[in-house]
Amino acid sequence: MPDPALLLETKRPTSASIALPIAILILCCLFWGFSFPGMQITASIFEKTLDNSALHIPGVRGQLASRSIFNAWRFAIAASAFFLLTFSRHRRFSRADLIGGLIVGLTFCLGILLQLIGLRYILPSTSSFLTALSVIFAPLAQTLLLRRPLGTRTIIAVIIALIGMFILSQPNPSATTAQTIAETPPIPHLGEILTIIGSLLFTAQILSIDHFGQVADPTRLTFIMLLVTCLISLLIGLSLGGAQFHRVSVFTAVTHNQKFVICFALLALISSMVSQYLMNRYQPLVPPATAAVVYCLEPVFGTLFSVAFATERLSAITMVGGVIILVAVFLVARKNA
Repeated sequence: MPDPALLLETKRPTSASIALPIAILILCCLFWGFSFPGMQITASIFEKTLDNSALHIPGVRGQLASRSIFNAWRFAIAASAFFLLTFSRHRRFSRADLIGGLIVGLTFCLGILLQLIGLRYILPSTSSFLTALSVIFAPLAQTLLLRRPLGTRTIIAVIIALIGMFILSQPNPSATTAQTIAETPPIPHLGEILTIIGSLLFTAQILSIDHFGQVADPTRLTFIMLLVTCLISLLIGLSLGGAQFHRVSVFTAVTHNQKFVICFALLALISSMVSQYLMNRYQPLVPPATAAVVYCLEPVFGTLFSVAFATERLSAITMVGGVIILVAVFLVARKNA
């Protein structure tokens, strides 16, 4: 999840003129919120299709291969559609566009792959709240890189976040439904661990956007980012044996599954293409602390979508752990006000 709290202070619109950018960032949170149950549902359908086609690769290698190819398909559609819609803007790429897009795409790709694999073992609400920790990891990363001492508020926020993470990692049978997809992990808390590492990679993405986003064109940066995410995912998937997944029988099966087609199209075109461009375009127009608070809505929307899709039901563990993490995020956001 992108955290604007670290963006350089530049000339911004007056408070009266940022209503539209704030509304657009809230819309981005809505799109990202859908992606949590959306990714879990579509990836599960894709893997079941592979099993039915006798294309299953056992073990961790198979999980990474299938989800990498799934991710490659998703961002191939996103990058292609974005290029067709904005091709007139792609005639001249600056150094910042290319290098920035490469680095942002690399960190984003690895982060979302870990998030996607983690969703195999945890509920979408847990994934969304743990992803929100990038708002806390970002100032921590700046402290380590720039050797700035941590403030008291940040230290308190980290402790509170750890408490929230501990609560969310507890067994939560009351949240499961007949349509719950999350499986029991082979290693305790594997889903939470992978998601937190993914959140750290999103923090690296944040710092990259902070550096390159000041001079790069948002349209070209977004295109390179989407393209790099697609290509790296494809290379990882192919290197692990995912080439065999590209069969007519697999394409036919998934394209005839209405739930897959709808969710996958929304993931590729809305949660990926549209939201990433809007974030790159409008985030710099909003004061960092304001945007940081807005982004706290992402896990809220993620939980609501998960409940709406019946992949889980609200439970005390989800609500208490999620609220505690949101408190930690708000503390960091207020610190940067």
